Amino acid sequence: MARQPVQARARAKYDAIFKAAAELFDEQGFAKTTVDQILERAGSLSRGSLYNLWKDKDELAYTIVTESLIMDSITPATPRLQSVVDASILLAVLTPHVTVIKAANRLATEQGKAFFGYLWRTYIPLITELMTQARDLGELKPGVEPAEWAALWVDAWVGLDLRFRENYDELATAVDRLNQQMVHCVATPETTAKLQVSVGRGHELIHTSQHADAYYTSVQEHLKDKRGPVDTPTAIN
Repeated sequence: MARQPVQARARAKYDAIFKAAAELFDEQGFAKTTVDQILERAGSLSRGSLYNLWKDKDELAYTIVTESLIMDSITPATPRLQSVVDASILLAVLTPHVTVIKAANRLATEQGKAFFGYLWRTYIPLITELMTQARDLGELKPGVEPAEWAALWVDAWVGLDLRFRENYDELATAVDRLNQQMVHCVATPETTAKLQVSVGRGHELIHTSQHADAYYTSVQEHLKDKRGPVDTPTAIN
């Protein structure tokens, strides 16, 4: 058998360590996860395998956060406020099913590390920009300040994520309610009438996400677990 190219082997190790670390950070948090645990779950890899790719566990965790918490494939919509709703509900629908997102959410709310607050630092400026465009297009009620409401929207989303971590299946419904209340507060009646604000909207957007494959795989595994093992017919002689 031909030897695997060095680059391909390095990518395979990267993916194995990244996946193992995400699983462990999701399950037990940053502090309780050790490098040895990560390497064992990644397939009993050597410490050099990790340190050739990341400086330390902190840098690995930061990579998981930055690669997972992105407003992926959310394009400017009309009304522009639809883009804010889309970013919110898509992340809420994906979170319970995608391990790297769950890990990133947990890491981003662990104090004392560089990745703490990444959700706020990343999402608030992006939501502010979208809401500023919405204001300029006449979609917001008079007196609505984009930066203040963007911060409130993101803060509320993070609060719901924290609240429902023990029962993540309820997160999307809770975020749906949040979005309806936020839209009621900030949008003109004409804009509100045009917006799609529902959990169903989040499911429609899944195919646009870089995490789509992980989502569908997780859903299939969940359905398989609920059905239980499938009995194989015994041959009769």
